[in-house]
Amino acid sequence: MTIPAPAQADLDRAIAMASRNGRPAELYGAGVAELAAVLGVLRRAEAGERVTYAVLLAAHDLLHAQVPPELGDGSLRRLAELLVGRGVVPKPGDYDGRWWLWWPKNGRGPCRDCGKTRSLTRYSARFGNEYRYLCAGCRSAERQNIAQQAGRLSDVPTPHKPTLTPTTLTPPRQGRAEITSVASPSGSDWERYVIRLEELLGALGWAGFDLPEEWDSDFDPQHGASLFATLWRGDGGLDVQYNPQQQTLALQPFDDVNGDCPESYSLLEDSIEIPVAPSGEQAVTAVAAAAGQAGLLDATHVRVADSAPPEAKQEFTLRRIRRIFQPAAAYRQLPLADLLRDVTENEWLNAYLEWVVGMTGGDVAPDIVPEAAALGVAAWCWRNNTAVEDHHLESDVLMARVNIAVTRITQKHVCPVEGIDWDSIKNALTDPKWALPDGTPVSSLFGPGWGDVAATVTAELDRWRHHDHEVLGPETTLMLMSIGGSTSYTDTWWGQGRWPSMCRRVIDDALAAGLALPQPYDQRGPDALLADLDAPDEVPASVLAWLIDLPDAGIHGPRGLRMHHASRPPQRCWDPYWLTDGTP
Repeated sequence: MTIPAPAQADLDRAIAMASRNGRPAELYGAGVAELAAVLGVLRRAEAGERVTYAVLLAAHDLLHAQVPPELGDGSLRRLAELLVGRGVVPKPGDYDGRWWLWWPKNGRGPCRDCGKTRSLTRYSARFGNEYRYLCAGCRSAERQNIAQQAGRLSDVPTPHKPTLTPTTLTPPRQGRAEITSVASPSGSDWERYVIRLEELLGALGWAGFDLPEEWDSDFDPQHGASLFATLWRGDGGLDVQYNPQQQTLALQPFDDVNGDCPESYSLLEDSIEIPVAPSGEQAVTAVAAAAGQAGLLDATHVRVADSAPPEAKQEFTLRRIRRIFQPAAAYRQLPLADLLRDVTENEWLNAYLEWVVGMTGGDVAPDIVPEAAALGVAAWCWRNNTAVEDHHLESDVLMARVNIAVTRITQKHVCPVEGIDWDSIKNALTDPKWALPDGTPVSSLFGPGWGDVAATVTAELDRWRHHDHEVLGPETTLMLMSIGGSTSYTDTWWGQGRWPSMCRRVIDDALAAGLALPQPYDQRGPDALLADLDAPDEVPASVLAWLIDLPDAGIHGPRGLRMHHASRPPQRCWDPYWLTDGTP
């Protein structure tokens, strides 16, 4: 296949790429011309010009032969994405069997089975299957067929088209009338269902989950309409199914028992079914509460299985580094290798990466989670690396109140799209009039030390602002702050999605042990206490002190928030058994 001749700009870019990779002599002459031709194909395809799949594939293969994937500038990955859009999938042994490192896990293009252009997920070659990209509906049908062949679903009839995953069909609850026959939804009905579903999942969308552009759907007269998809945040997945007639929303473990998505892991261990009304905010709040309790609104903590081979653990680490810094490389318009060199040569930034990202937050997935990023700013630009600790306040309760006030401010100025507004945070945190909810100026709490506090907090925020704008860009900065707000240092802080469930666990354990609730909740009850702890900086100091340490609990009694095991976030596991001999 002949690739069209390159333009001069493509030649210049090819020479620059060759020089960066330390192989200019090898690539000059015919080699550099071929590389330039590849880059020209990519440029034209991304500009919307007509380029056949054969030319795209030839360009991809030539680039793969010229420049190793780890030394490239992302062009190989972008060509692979374009090929997925044309329905091209490599065979298992192609490109030394390592093509999955740059071939996208998710894409958009023709589904192998139904042929429709939809959001796709890559599945691997196991149990006689080939590598393939499938939409959620066709994958559901495939899973059912596999289960039937294994004898696990002997009583479930084979559907005539992609339908609901049999294991997710929930029988009607006691007291709820079973749907016996309903009319097929109209186009406007489906549109209304999608709008409502996206309202219900708003908290997950804010927490960094990618909601699909198109939802897979199904209908049968008995169970009514259904919308379903796999939601992804990085490499973590969970399955969502919405049944509007049954008024239920299910959040389910991502089904990857066969190792179909090598880099993925499930974000849930158990299914969560939530009753949801067709309208109103109560259901939206209920979904957010359930997602928060499951840890889905906080950054993901994930570890590699102990049984994983060393090369898989190394690839997991490298993939994490690429996810963090590829946005920065794109922001700076630099090759990833050059960007990483700049970062490692920056002594201050490298110290943060080694301690916070590499050690205390070493198990935190590099996703953009705004609430976690706000906690990161509060933890590392207010409490740490400043004079705040040098002037520690008179009690942990008072320190907690100030932490909460700081977090409230940072939350207002962290946006997953626009990034972090460092100047607004600085102005708010150093304002002498800034006060706690009871009217106490924060500056007065530090007395003569306020000048040191304000100066060091300003310096730290200005330093991060500089690195955000000049070195990292907003996406990478948000990831680094999300990791910084998800370490053991902030496990017990207000502002994370698990906060209500953590408080509930402390309250329940105290009551089970026969301890009295703090006044006035000994009369008002535990539900009132939990509701008021949504704003813990506004409850009496005695109540917050009770929550933190549970007075009168004794050595062997229940633990307060400071030491309660519920403060530890759930940890997911990446178990790449399919990358070795293919056996579980």
